[in-house]
Amino acid sequence: MIGSLIYYTDTHAFFDHFHDEIEELREQYEDELGEPLRISGDLKNWLAWLEFEGLAYHMVNDDLGLGI
Repeated sequence: MIGSLIYYTDTHAFFDHFHDEIEELREQYEDELGEPLRISGDLKNWLAWLEFEGLAYHMVNDDLGLGI
């Protein structure tokens, strides 16, 4: 489904390109949770997917108003 985020080289490039936005989102999540995120596995891959899935979630809820 997400052809551009299949391999670690893809997710690492995505992370590097959107580093500032990803770090901002991570800080927001940690503030909401009141604790650090528990990242397992490859850091860049994990955070790239966090950003991508967060963006998709907000697009569905905010832009399309589907209320998932």
